[in-house]
Order: sequence, then structure tokens, then C-alpha cells
Amino acid sequence: MSFFRRSDKRPSAFDHSRILVPLLGEVSVDDPALRVASLLLDGRQGVEVSLLHVIEIPFERNLDAEDESAVASADEILSRAEKLLAEHGIPTRTSTVQARSAGPAIVDDANELGADLIVMGLRYKKRFGGQWDAGRTVPYVMRNSTAPVWCLRAETKELANTP
Repeated sequence: MSFFRRSDKRPSAFDHSRILVPLLGEVSVDDPALRVASLLLDGRQGVEVSLLHVIEIPFERNLDAEDESAVASADEILSRAEKLLAEHGIPTRTSTVQARSAGPAIVDDANELGADLIVMGLRYKKRFGGQWDAGRTVPYVMRNSTAPVWCLRAETKELANTP
């Protein structure tokens, strides 16, 4: 256990310099994650946000088969996010990956990058029976990532009207 005097500076719990932000392509999901990343890194030197978009390829198609519309969409998603972070002067690195599943691709990219933190958005969706469901990507990343993971669930008007 460590004790600090008031004059001593406590170590910052948010001393991240490399943040990975996987992008889904939905403004309501991606923008909160981008805002958190920019708040954590704004005004700091030697930091970088890595923006990743995963194109999921179904098993019936070859993994290396390129879908031009999906690549164009990924480029649009990444350039929009890059612009938002450039407004705060935060350097970015962008990449698009084709994979069978987004979760392993995100974890692999975080390990390869040496990410200090993963900040990702999460849709609000319900499955059969009306239960909220986190899907398969976010739980996979949370279970398998060596870096801390922050998830930001998208805002929903539906819950505001619930008694």
C-alpha cells in the first residue's frame, strides 16, 4: 500500500500513449469512443490513436477476396474518424483488416501495436426475449486482450421511457 502526502504527485492512472479504437461505422457507436480517446490524449506529446476497421468475411468466401464496396466504406469510416481526431491535434494511424471475426482481429492488432488501452463503442441491441446483448466481439476482446478495455454503450432513447 502506498501513501502520498498532499504535496506529492500521485501517478496518473490514465497514462496511456497508444490507444486502439476499433470502428464500427455507426456515428452513435464510434463518436463516444473517439471523444474519450481524444480527451485522454489531448495536449500530450508522443501519443497516437490507432483506428481500426474490420471487414468480416463470411466462411463461404475466400478470406483474401476483396469487396470493393466494403473497402470504400472502411476508407470513409476511417477518414471521418481521422478528421475528428485531427481537430484535436492527435496523430492517428489507420488500418483496415479482413477477418472471419472482428474480435480476434482487434486483439491481434492491439498486441501488434502494443496498445496501452482499447476504447470501443458498443451498440444497444436486444435479442430474443427482450434481453440486452453485447454481441460476440466485445466479450471476446474483453476476455482475450492484454490491454485494458473501455466499452461505451451507445445512447438509446428506449431506456429513457422504461418505467
